[in-house]
Amino acid sequence: MIALHACDVATDFAIHSGIRLNAQIIMCAPCCHKELRPQLQAPKVLSPMLQFGIHAGQQAEMLTDTIRALFLKAYGYETKVFEFVALEHTSKNKMILAVKRQGDHEPDQEVLAQIQALKQMYGIQKHSLELLLNDQWDQQGIGCKC
Repeated sequence: MIALHACDVATDFAIHSGIRLNAQIIMCAPCCHKELRPQLQAPKVLSPMLQFGIHAGQQAEMLTDTIRALFLKAYGYETKVFEFVALEHTSKNKMILAVKRQGDHEPDQEVLAQIQALKQMYGIQKHSLELLLNDQWDQQGIGCKC
């Protein structure tokens, strides 16, 4: 499954499709990361750092893609997150690459607990990939204004 610059939650739909179809390789380059930023309630100790808008945006991007990578890991994939194009060519150069591990895997509860801990720490109530994986997607808020 390949998704290049899948805007906002389109990356979550692509990852979900790859997981559900048992894709051997899932590769996506996420684009914008708008779902978590408005929900982000950083821990007090991070307030001095995140008072600057650009840092808050970077934190939301990092958190979004960390949660995505962890879900892939929880669902049986060896997962890497890396830059695939030099920064002088584009600022949107992150790649999430996941390769299916051998065997049939039940979701890893320890990794799912790590995701829940991150969500709790940042006050995240909704993450589309989680809703999709749990068959709880409610079609509100679909669309991207990139």
